[in-house]
Amino acid sequence: MNFLNGALIAGAAALAIPIIIHLFHKSRFRVVKWGAMHLLEMVLRTNQRRVKMEQWILLAIRCAIPVLLALAMARPIWQGASRLLGNARTSTVVLLDNSYSMEASHSGTVNFALAKDNVQQLIAGMQSQSEVHVVLMGQGGRGLLDAPTYDLSRVTQMLGKTNAGYGTARVPQALDFAAGALETMHEPVRQVVMITDFQRVSFDPTEDKAIAAALDRMGKQVMAPSVTFWDAGQEVKENVAIESLDFSRLMVGIGQKIQIRANLRNFGAANHPDLRVTLKVDGKDKGASQVALGPMSKGQVLFTQSFEGAGSHVVEISTEPDALAADNTFLASIPVRDRIPVLLVDGAPGDTPGDIKSETGYLQIALSPFMAGKVEQADLLQSRVVPVEGLTAKALAESQIVVLANIRQLGADQLKALEEFVKTGGGLLIFPGDRTDTTWWNGPFAKLAPLPLAGVAGDTKEGAAGVGITSQRFDDPALELFNDPRNGSMAEASVKVWFKMRPPEKSGGVLDPVVLARLDSGDPFLAEKPFGEGRVIACATACDADWSNLPARPFFLPLTQRLSVYLASNVYPPRNLEIGQMLVSFLPLDAAGKKAILTGPDGIPVELPVVKKESRGVVEYGPVFAPGLYTVVPPGGAPLHYVFNADRRESDLARLSDEEITELGKAHGVPIVHSLEEYKRLEHKNRFGTELWKWCLVGLLVLIFLELILQRWFTRRRAKLPVKPLSAASLVGK
Repeated sequence: MNFLNGALIAGAAALAIPIIIHLFHKSRFRVVKWGAMHLLEMVLRTNQRRVKMEQWILLAIRCAIPVLLALAMARPIWQGASRLLGNARTSTVVLLDNSYSMEASHSGTVNFALAKDNVQQLIAGMQSQSEVHVVLMGQGGRGLLDAPTYDLSRVTQMLGKTNAGYGTARVPQALDFAAGALETMHEPVRQVVMITDFQRVSFDPTEDKAIAAALDRMGKQVMAPSVTFWDAGQEVKENVAIESLDFSRLMVGIGQKIQIRANLRNFGAANHPDLRVTLKVDGKDKGASQVALGPMSKGQVLFTQSFEGAGSHVVEISTEPDALAADNTFLASIPVRDRIPVLLVDGAPGDTPGDIKSETGYLQIALSPFMAGKVEQADLLQSRVVPVEGLTAKALAESQIVVLANIRQLGADQLKALEEFVKTGGGLLIFPGDRTDTTWWNGPFAKLAPLPLAGVAGDTKEGAAGVGITSQRFDDPALELFNDPRNGSMAEASVKVWFKMRPPEKSGGVLDPVVLARLDSGDPFLAEKPFGEGRVIACATACDADWSNLPARPFFLPLTQRLSVYLASNVYPPRNLEIGQMLVSFLPLDAAGKKAILTGPDGIPVELPVVKKESRGVVEYGPVFAPGLYTVVPPGGAPLHYVFNADRRESDLARLSDEEITELGKAHGVPIVHSLEEYKRLEHKNRFGTELWKWCLVGLLVLIFLELILQRWFTRRRAKLPVKPLSAASLVGK
């Protein structure tokens, strides 16, 4: 119990006034000898106890009246055992929802602008020398500053520069981040305020246990904080978003046509019969189209584009602006290659270069069809054939993909160089054959081989039945193009001889081998294994026409090209990333030790060191939380573009209903506020307790009326008391 006007509690001493009055006004009398007086003693004894009780009751009420008056004027407050003085300095963690749904505007007012304004006013109202830490909730939580601070003006200044659009709000992770931050803070009075729009996708019921665990972690701290959820959202029902972009090629060459498919979704009830969608490439308008989107429906727009020059290009798809501008544009970085060098290691070379009877004859034609046909058009994949002894460190340095075709085995130095090549991002494609040494494959080569070989199956005799490739839907990007029948069907194959591969051993890790396709016999046909930063894919049969009819099937060309491009796509770090990932750029080795220039969406250039790693220079930056376009200019090189797009789950702006928000607060024992004024009232109650002066005033009025009523009742009652007559017998006895 504390008092806001503690000095006035001294007024409670007025309770002595009724006692003093009572003592000074006690009935005083003289003793008069009167012969018949003793006859009244019996009546007095009968009523004396009742009169004293009435007097004590009235005296207690009259004493309580000044005490309650003093308490009401002193404004008593009731506080829990853990509460300290209301004027104490505080340690406050503010969880600010900066996910991109907070950029939604309602009647021209942006939710995030309102939330930031409330946070700034909240900080401005803190006691001097209070401690604060603002945690941004996008992608799980991170501090606005590196650590809690007492410099409130600095926090306010940084808030002014902060924008929304940072992915999805991860409520459990943000609360857990806040719990960890509280453990490093210093003031005894602690509070946590989470300001969010209560978007439904951010409060999935499956995460209730995680939210409860984070709140429980706070509650178990020595100085447990008060926790408040602040509803800063406004209802926005209409929104159209570009959810994703799909490309028809994994890698793009000069002059190659690429199809860009924009996937759109209408999250509202409005009808959009002719929604305009535009395409820009490197900032220049390249086309426009229209799509009809009904209520709560999806649609697609297809653009075709080609690039005349190699290098890094930026594609931008946009649609008409609405309440949430953050998802009306989708960016993509497309690196255009002039060539992808492929090294074909032939274990059974022909008599002359390009001999169709050599092990790699058909493969070379499939990888570079224009070169083989002497057509004046550039092949993206440029192959070069070498015998086994031509697999050298120099040859590997000039290649991005290596294909081993029916080799018996490699020397120790060759194997070491090949392992280093794959480990640093190179791609390896393996076709066995009749010269393959299974002992070497399952021994020294086992580190690279996706699966061990268990022996040869099938027969090449005339009339021997072959097995096909199982028809299925492919989820792996290496083969997903065959989900479209126009690219051919792998089920047309007939494989007469193949190596049985032992089933992969599953450890549950990301480095486990994966079977990409199977034969009708159930044996793996294609198996993939990650190795370092690169990948290895092994086929169960040969790449020539001795063991199968693969080279004669229409799908052979797209299959070999797709596998090669898929392997080459891992040579370079991805250019299209999600919020929270690292930006990594590979540069030539001679750039190591120099500086690269990074420019982000804010337009401010930053110098980044180029560090030597393995056989190249590397630039790293991040993790990146601000969506948009990032440009890396290497020393003396052309710009490289990296795009970070926010997760589009928050494009669904549906909020929890008011009843659901209330129930959420009750379920976790957390109060919900909707405005700064409401928060201030709650904070006042938490900081200062519940004021009791109104109850004291009510009690005072009750006692005043009770004293008047009892006094009149006791007086009337005494006036009506009968006097017991004395009988003649009693007089005689006396």
